[in-house]
Amino acid sequence: MTSPSPSCRRCGHRNPPLGRADAFDRIALADDPADANRGHYYLETVYVLRCPACGHHQESVAQRTPYATLREAQREMDAHLLGKG
Repeated sequence: MTSPSPSCRRCGHRNPPLGRADAFDRIALADDPADANRGHYYLETVYVLRCPACGHHQESVAQRTPYATLREAQREMDAHLLGKG
């Protein structure tokens, strides 16, 4: 099942869909009280999307994997970057 394409946060444009301009991984702390993984760290895969109408760039989190400690998340990110994961 595919999710509907996101619209531009600046101009609201949806068709043609936003295009991928870049991608990166980052580590983020889960600090939302409603999050079941609060206090854990997420390894996130983020896509940078570009609006074809106005040129605006925005982030879209494609995947989030929780880890109990920062060290675990960092080790997994390093393994992924070095091609060992």
